Amino acid sequence: MTRKALLVFVVLGSLLLSEGGRVHPSSASQACAQPTKLVLVRHGQTDWNARGLLQGNAEVPLDETGRAQARSLAHAVAGKRVDAVYSSPLSRAYETALAIAEARGLAVGRRAELREIGVGIYTGLRLARIPADVRTAWSANPDFPMPPGVPEATASAEPAYVEGRRFEGESLNMVLERSWRDLRDLGRQHCGQTVVVVTHGGVIQIALTQASGLAVTRYRAFPVSNASQTILEYRSDGSVAVLPDW
Repeated sequence: MTRKALLVFVVLGSLLLSEGGRVHPSSASQACAQPTKLVLVRHGQTDWNARGLLQGNAEVPLDETGRAQARSLAHAVAGKRVDAVYSSPLSRAYETALAIAEARGLAVGRRAELREIGVGIYTGLRLARIPADVRTAWSANPDFPMPPGVPEATASAEPAYVEGRRFEGESLNMVLERSWRDLRDLGRQHCGQTVVVVTHGGVIQIALTQASGLAVTRYRAFPVSNASQTILEYRSDGSVAVLPDW
């Protein structure tokens, strides 16, 4: 390449970068000037909820009470603004989300990062069946994970949902990292809008620790009932507020 041709190439490249070829920051990385509301909904009741069994990522469907709760929830929010609906990929959350979305002609986007806390080999057991030292370590140490693996079906009160299936085990920080990041991504993606997110009790409790400026190990300070609504408002200064209503 001659010296003259090289000069032309450099000038053209500079023009492209300063005009049509400029790389703009993605909208996800820009601060939103308007408040964005995420309405976190815990799924309706399942039979395992009623029986006090740890569901984790087992595919346990809504029971009749849970389906009625989903319908009542859809009716309760019928007059409110909803721009988009998302859910955990687990069926109990997705079915709850459908009740809200279908009445509005909206699709439900499934978000894998909003699944319930993985409790590994303890999936399907009552909390009291987990060894006391494991329970204590998991609650107090945010980096202590539940052991992953295939639950012992004979120990479960409902073996059909766990038999032969391997479940991940997670620590509080593992759940915090994936779920809180995903909620913030949704907030940026839907700047100025109101979004319903149907997820799980553990995810909502952990989100509330972050919105309240508390350690993730304080999650038990926030009881979250089936079909309840928790409203987070993401603000332009980067803060997150918990609202009483929406």
